[in-house]
Amino acid sequence: MSIPLLRDLYEDVRRLVIAGAGMAADDARLKRSLPQLQQFGEKAPIFKRIAEEVDSVTRAEPENAADKLLDLTVLLQAVLHTQSSIEAPGELLPVGIEAANNQTVTTVPYRKLKPLIDSLTLRGPNRLEAIKQGVEAGLFHDVRTFAPAVNALRDSYSEIAEYVADHVIPLLGSAALPILHSEFNMQGGSGDARMLVCLYKLANDEKELWPTLLAAQKDGGLPVRIAAISLTAGLPSFEEHLLDLSHDRKKEIRSAALMALSRFDSTQVVDRFMESLKKKDTDIAIAPIQACELPALTEQLLVYGLELAQHVVSAKQDTGFQEKFSSVISCFQSKADVQTVREFLMQMLDNDLLSFKEMEPMMSQAAQILLDSKNDEALVFLHELRNRRSYLIAYSFKAARQVLSAADVFDRYEGYVEEKKSKAARELILVIYELTPHTVVQAAFTQHQNQWSWDARWADRFITLNEEELVCRLVERPNERAIHYLVDKAKVAPQLMKHRSIHILYTLFRLGHTDTPEMLMSSLELSTQKSFYYMDRDLQLLIAMLPGEFADRLQQIADKMSSEYSRDQLKQLAEHIAAKPVELESKPEGAGFLAWIKNKLS
Repeated sequence: MSIPLLRDLYEDVRRLVIAGAGMAADDARLKRSLPQLQQFGEKAPIFKRIAEEVDSVTRAEPENAADKLLDLTVLLQAVLHTQSSIEAPGELLPVGIEAANNQTVTTVPYRKLKPLIDSLTLRGPNRLEAIKQGVEAGLFHDVRTFAPAVNALRDSYSEIAEYVADHVIPLLGSAALPILHSEFNMQGGSGDARMLVCLYKLANDEKELWPTLLAAQKDGGLPVRIAAISLTAGLPSFEEHLLDLSHDRKKEIRSAALMALSRFDSTQVVDRFMESLKKKDTDIAIAPIQACELPALTEQLLVYGLELAQHVVSAKQDTGFQEKFSSVISCFQSKADVQTVREFLMQMLDNDLLSFKEMEPMMSQAAQILLDSKNDEALVFLHELRNRRSYLIAYSFKAARQVLSAADVFDRYEGYVEEKKSKAARELILVIYELTPHTVVQAAFTQHQNQWSWDARWADRFITLNEEELVCRLVERPNERAIHYLVDKAKVAPQLMKHRSIHILYTLFRLGHTDTPEMLMSSLELSTQKSFYYMDRDLQLLIAMLPGEFADRLQQIADKMSSEYSRDQLKQLAEHIAAKPVELESKPEGAGFLAWIKNKLS
């Protein structure tokens, strides 16, 4: 039976179904197939039947053409489905899958596997979530997922490829090795680099893969070369080769080689790091030097730093020396626990000859390293530096908070904000903003944690300076002056319900101002006259602080809102408030209230 002839005929019929049955009458291609069909019909009755159906389609009246064409289509489908071969073309070869343990199964219904296999092989949304669900359900024990999982290492969506490399391939274990070996292309891209890493991690004997790593470092594609270099970090047999690669013409290879060398302990490595830092590879040498913990390297950095400091002082206009000095400071970021490094940084900060505008970024970087060290001597030094280096006032203030009491910090730093327009005042105000909670929710949930307490006098000082946001953040105890100040501030555009209004009302709640619930309700009632599409978590928490008696009014306000989403939010909050336990009414900002409201914020 000539199945190809039937397939061609079926394609012609599909064409006519799409174009319209009216086009079938006198169709030249259908008529051209009739002689062959009639010839085959002399030997096989089914072909005779098909020939008759084709002839009736070509002769059909327009009103009967659709029925005739449909009959022919159904007949062809039936024949093709029953007579066509189901064998795949080509030679059958092993798929390279080995059952490495007794957990390997093939009993999972394919309807469960198909969404997972599609997520591994096709494109589309929500694929990563489907793969994670497959891991949780144990579907990757089925051998039918092995090859798709390995191929997913080349997925264009890097997050999926990385997840498969980190979580899926280890589940497959040594069973994945034959597939990885067969799929790995040394000249490939990022996907093949992941395959190489997986091969190395799954290998029973890592040394067996060393020749492959060596070949990949020399002749592989760029991502494969970088991966192969990273895998040989700390392996003595590769030290000389990595030193050679650190001179490669490609910057990416030099960078990878230097990072791999940071795991070695030899004078050649130290010398290579210093050579890279001093010459053209300064930018790519910093991270490997930070990762290297060799004392000999730290000593050479200190000597080089002192040399550069002298050059900077003698040639203040030479930005080259300044950039090199900055790179040395950057190298010390991971070495703040070394006493000689801290002493060097303090010496540089204390040097008046290095105190000029172009050096301020480097000095700020040095101050940050000392601050991160949490060393008492370094912190006291930074605190005492505040008068001589006013541009470092932020670092001095942060250091003072770690070594002085709250009262002493206020006594020593309050004077800097008296002249609000001065640079020191601006810097200090900015750092206080940085150190205090930014949102109402953050303020509420950090209030009861053990943390550094602010002196109450800061709030009074910022009332004088008219810094309302800092007053809200810093006032902790009932304060009549602060209450009067915030009540006046709350009168400015309350209907807009901006962040400032929310924070002011939250602070008044904390301070126990009895009129706060009514102030909040008035603001909400006014806000319905404006576009009010969404209530963030800050506003939700503020509304939840209302006593239960306001639930009905909240429902009425919600009915007036134009936005369906905000209307539903407010109605839900009204229900929560109505059901709020009575014992939480007296202290709406307490720990009990926070535990109650935590799961009710949308």
